[in-house]
Amino acid sequence: MKLWTFLRQNVKLVLKDGSTISGFVQEYCNKDDNDEEIDSIGLDVDGTLYEYFEDEILSIKEV
Repeated sequence: MKLWTFLRQNVKLVLKDGSTISGFVQEYCNKDDNDEEIDSIGLDVDGTLYEYFEDEILSIKEV
């Protein structure tokens, strides 16, 4: 999914559970550096950082 290409950008995520989240991609974590062995992004949503794993994300786009 090339999550690293969205680093430091405002994005809109659609998750596999159907929810939609918008925020700023503050960090990217490679699967080799992640305990879960899955790429992830840290999304700043209204000042709170949330981690989303690649296998949870249905789509991502820059907004």
